[in-house]
Amino acid sequence: MITTTATIPKASTFAGSPEEIRNVRHFVGRCIEGCPVADDVILLASELATNAVRHTASGLDGTFCVLVQAANSSVRVEVHDLGSDGAPAIRHTSSPEESGAGLTLVDMISDRWGCHGSQLGRVVWFEMDWQ
Repeated sequence: MITTTATIPKASTFAGSPEEIRNVRHFVGRCIEGCPVADDVILLASELATNAVRHTASGLDGTFCVLVQAANSSVRVEVHDLGSDGAPAIRHTSSPEESGAGLTLVDMISDRWGCHGSQLGRVVWFEMDWQ
């Protein structure tokens, strides 16, 4: 029989400001301290938080929430924002430095990712596994 130990999700709300991305990285890092994929998780959480600030109503004097949950061999990060007219989409750019590369990184590095919601609020999430 396989048992799974899940932790209680940890969540924090941030102002919809670019200056808060650093605080998101610190928060996620504390939540997953010692996790073998911590660097990648922090990077991807930072990308999703940046998207919330740049592309949703959260960045217009709003807020967004980051939720982190770890289990035996996986971690899930969710970014809850105040929504936008357009759905998150991978943009194909010629350079990783160009705007739009965030979801490309999430798609390439994470094991799973997705989103749901609308212009009234959205959740973008990813999961990473390790052995």
